[in-house]
Amino acid sequence: MSTIPEVFIIESLKFDEENDYREGELIYRSLRMAGKEPRYCYIRTREELEHFVDVFEDSNYRYLHISCHGFLRGISTTLNDLPRKQFIETVAPVLDSRRLFLSTCLATTEKLANGIFSTSSCNSVAGPAGTIYFDDSVILWTSFYHLMFKENSKGMSRTMIKRNLAKSALLVNENIHFFAPSRRRKAILSKLPAKRNVGLVSS
Repeated sequence: MSTIPEVFIIESLKFDEENDYREGELIYRSLRMAGKEPRYCYIRTREELEHFVDVFEDSNYRYLHISCHGFLRGISTTLNDLPRKQFIETVAPVLDSRRLFLSTCLATTEKLANGIFSTSSCNSVAGPAGTIYFDDSVILWTSFYHLMFKENSKGMSRTMIKRNLAKSALLVNENIHFFAPSRRRKAILSKLPAKRNVGLVSS
């Protein structure tokens, strides 16, 4: 299946965060400034997540970016918690030959990646290794997408993603988990940045 190198953003927050903390919307705006054609959806329920995941599949967009609260065993929408297994069952079927970026705390784990890779041909899963503040997160992701599409507007290689995630993570002193599948569809973890003294500018 041929996919379009664009970002589809799904965001969900707590009620008292909705006016001031929509980082997904800011990522959308920064991508528009760069001449891209992202799509942005704000949701509050599990059912809405399921609906817009299907919309993402139909869009043929290549990159799914989910911005929400997370925990070690799953993610949360405004009104629902989704345990890891339920989240995998929701997103994995639409991730064949696509990539998943999670702007969540704690949820980007080896168990999550293994669950997705074992049930789809997803190319990669990436997200913060631990907890992360909204201001750091929006800087990280807008920087990442800016660097990626400035380098190549038509696609993302594994090497490019790891390099630019590392640069963006260094800006806010955070760590990222990047998972790619082995030939046997087992998750291979890269912890980014690999070294704290990685330079921000390539020589």
